[in-house]
Amino acid sequence: MTEDQHIFKKIELTGDRVLRLAAVELCNEIIENRYKAAEIIDYLGSNKVFGLIARMKKLEAHKDDPEVKGRSRQLANAYEYSIGKLYYEDKIKALATAKEDLAHFYENQEQYYVKKDA
Repeated sequence: MTEDQHIFKKIELTGDRVLRLAAVELCNEIIENRYKAAEIIDYLGSNKVFGLIARMKKLEAHKDDPEVKGRSRQLANAYEYSIGKLYYEDKIKALATAKEDLAHFYENQEQYYVKKDA
């Protein structure tokens, strides 16, 4: 792994942690049924959701991403990286942005999924 890839992974992992924290905070605010909270947190903190948000924000795979598992995973990593980079600049703004993005996804999920014509 090159130095640039190592730095990318460090920032991306920070973004992942911020996003998962935002998912927990959001879930505490909007979920009335506590029995479903863990399931919803897992869903909101998944790479699938991060990839969908990245696609909606028109992010591209980062040039230093060492992942080769697929486009959705690369987009998820790019989104995590963008939140991680924001975290190093402004921690409060990063958490607020992550929470806002996840809330928008949760409330408007149908917009994020591509509908295929039958």
